[in-house]
Amino acid sequence: MRPLRALFLRLTAGRLTPWVKQIPTVVTFGVALIVLLATRMPVTSGGLLWASVIVEAIATAASFALPWRRIDQFWSVLIPCASFVAIALLRLATGGSDSPFGVLLIIPTIWVASEPGAWNPLIAGIGTCFALLLPEYLSGAPVSLGEVARDLLTPFVYIVAAIIINEIARRLREAGEERDRVKDEFLGLVSHELRNPLTSVLGYLELLRMTGANLTDEQRGFVDVAERNARRLRHLVGDLLTTAQAGAGAFTLQKTRVDLNEVVRQAVESAEPAAEDADVVLATALAAPVVINGDPDRLGQACDNLISNAVKFTPAGGTVTVSTELHGADALLSVRDTGVGIPADEVAHLSERFFRASTARAIPGVGLGLTVVRAIATAHGGRLEIESAVGEGTTFTLVLPMA
Repeated sequence: MRPLRALFLRLTAGRLTPWVKQIPTVVTFGVALIVLLATRMPVTSGGLLWASVIVEAIATAASFALPWRRIDQFWSVLIPCASFVAIALLRLATGGSDSPFGVLLIIPTIWVASEPGAWNPLIAGIGTCFALLLPEYLSGAPVSLGEVARDLLTPFVYIVAAIIINEIARRLREAGEERDRVKDEFLGLVSHELRNPLTSVLGYLELLRMTGANLTDEQRGFVDVAERNARRLRHLVGDLLTTAQAGAGAFTLQKTRVDLNEVVRQAVESAEPAAEDADVVLATALAAPVVINGDPDRLGQACDNLISNAVKFTPAGGTVTVSTELHGADALLSVRDTGVGIPADEVAHLSERFFRASTARAIPGVGLGLTVVRAIATAHGGRLEIESAVGEGTTFTLVLPMA
């Protein structure tokens, strides 16, 4: 089971995209065709059979190929609607009312009904009515009174089932949203309560450094350790607050025209001492001026997190390369390392809060950095892309719309 699960996650990136939702329909439709061939079931129209296969193939190709990240998810309902048409054609080609393939309607019905929106049960009902009734009244065979009663009752049952599925899905979504809201409120409260005393601690440490002329070298070393750990804790509190704000919908940006190259230069300069201590080469490969409309502080925070992660997970002697480039209407900011890498079945979970890859658990951290980066990318109308191979390294790419 583990190899199959790993293959599934690699193909789907762990997301419930239209392609993932289409997989059960493709499998059952394929099984239906195998049964049709194996049993040599009579086919009344080869043209209709091929038309059903073509419609289902087009729907499947659309579910896989279209850029659903940029398309309103409402339109993904067109995919199972196309499956309704394919099933209707399949039934019409295999006997109409006598066709055994009406059972295939269950899967696209579940897909449509589980989507957000009160209209979806109606869409599912219309689709099932079309797929069930059209073949029966176009087949040309006489229809008995019992068949008419069945034709009226079966779509009604499907519609009731779709309404129940839609309501269950809505309640599950609301329960998940409420759980996330409470969690975000808690994280925000804790972060606010920790920030003020940490700022005070850092202020007094700085004051001690400036006025403590009689401190010995050993005592100054103690102050350095305390200050370094206090800054690390403040960084963690900042990440917690950012993720809480993003989850609560309170994530705000102060946008202006930003040169990504300048953001990279400042982040690299800040990370150089840590890279030198870790014996990691920190290199840059910057394109011509890459200007976007964004929040320079937030973008700097994202770049800092990506570079610090890359340095932390790259063994001594390795290289971290930070690059920018233009790709059509997007600006790309990439951080590539030669570090430990991440298993394929874990890549999709990297930007989840508190998730840590199995290859990184021996290295200190809490698993918030990439969550912050993803939140910042999303707030800018972009996205975070991840490519990795165990033992070879990882590339994180911020894809941001140009100004």
